[in-house]
Amino acid sequence: MKRLIRMVLSRTTFVLLLLLAQIILFLFLIDYVSQYRYISTGFYVISVLIVTYLITREENPIYKLSWIIPILIFPLFGGLFYLLYRQRNVSSKVQTIHDEINQSREDYIKPYKTTSHSKESVYLNRQAWPTYQHTKTDFLESGEALFEALLRDLKEAKSYIFMEFFIINKGVMWTQILDILKMKVKEGVEVKVLYDDFGSSTLPYQYKKKLRSYGLEAYSFNPMRIHLNFAMNYRDHRKIVVIDGNVGYTGGINIGDEYINKVSPFGHWQDAGIRLEGRAVWSLLLGFLENWRFTSRKEIDYASYKGTTDIDENDGFVTPFSDTPLDKELSTKNIYLSLINSAKSSICITSPYLIIDNELTTALKFAAKSGIDIRIIIPYIADKKIIFMVTESYVPELMEAGVKVYRYQPGFIHSKMMIVDDQKAMIGTANLDFRSLYLHFENMVYLDRCNSVHEMTDFFNKTIEKSMLIKETDQRGMIYRLLQIIFRGFSSLM
Repeated sequence: MKRLIRMVLSRTTFVLLLLLAQIILFLFLIDYVSQYRYISTGFYVISVLIVTYLITREENPIYKLSWIIPILIFPLFGGLFYLLYRQRNVSSKVQTIHDEINQSREDYIKPYKTTSHSKESVYLNRQAWPTYQHTKTDFLESGEALFEALLRDLKEAKSYIFMEFFIINKGVMWTQILDILKMKVKEGVEVKVLYDDFGSSTLPYQYKKKLRSYGLEAYSFNPMRIHLNFAMNYRDHRKIVVIDGNVGYTGGINIGDEYINKVSPFGHWQDAGIRLEGRAVWSLLLGFLENWRFTSRKEIDYASYKGTTDIDENDGFVTPFSDTPLDKELSTKNIYLSLINSAKSSICITSPYLIIDNELTTALKFAAKSGIDIRIIIPYIADKKIIFMVTESYVPELMEAGVKVYRYQPGFIHSKMMIVDDQKAMIGTANLDFRSLYLHFENMVYLDRCNSVHEMTDFFNKTIEKSMLIKETDQRGMIYRLLQIIFRGFSSLM
């Protein structure tokens, strides 16, 4: 009951109600002006032109259909609705700021240009995300393990602590972290905290001012406002911690008690992350600083935060990178596709959601039909019922192609990992869904022949033992299947 009350009274609910009111007002105005023949004819012409534009545009076909279908069903206002709520609806000023920040990265990574050892590395290098050696990687197979290691490293900070999270919720986890941050500020350590305004909507309004009163620098990413358009979908889904430029963390874990199983709203919460130490932390740092500049609109000297630790031994090749919806590259999706297409024996995937476009579906089905052993673990207990309905709708066609899909029986698996042939892997923040691959700011770590890849494989095999293979799809009722079809039709907008 308390959780329901908090949800009803949250800023997220308030903003969603405002969005609903805006849509209702929009429909009312359209209905009113439709009484005038010339105006309604103009609306129809706009809708036809937009459908024509969408058909000829180089865009994902699922995304196109998600707009074309409602426009054809409601041609009177569908075109105008698209103009207001289309995917790339940001001002030219914001786009210019973003592009300038992205382009400046090239100047800071020139010393790290290395010989690439895979096509994935070549691709990421061309996006100004270099491949590193002299980096120690530690796979952390649970939120509890990551939290324990993070607390140790935070206490050892000497110069600065930078933190970026999609979700910060008050509770045991945040209280312990915040206590350390306040202590470190008193010791002269610089602390920057960046959190997503939507993801962290349970925090009090203008919580950043509270953090600033403790001596921390803090910003909320893309604040929710009364005036809404589809650009509000651009959320900061990254999870990055950088300490003194020498140690970095990322993975699926946000700051909330469910991530360390202090509360269990969806059974056991299984998550995973990775700790980096050494040269590759530089790219994690760049990802943080770029979003910090983009949010604060303040210039910052990247080089002044460069770490000093250099690991002697080589533990494979490490390529941390960040992804943004405001460029023309689908970096995370492209690496996923490349890994699937390069597999020779096995592909192991964990993801809380499985809402994939035609290219990823085709690649997985082709790999399975080519004899590749593909195993995917999804949750047993859903955190979002509608999203899980859509996830379930992809399972039958993947199973028919030979993909093995498992459900994590203890509860909810939130890890975002792909392991190929026990040699290459990717771990980080991006789910296998449209929102992560097309709309969110994400960050990932691509690993090639690192010891942590073997640790990830061992973790996956242990997790499989706790999971149930789906042997046949549930025989749902007609209404349930109809809802799946409808929701799947709009999956690219969810």
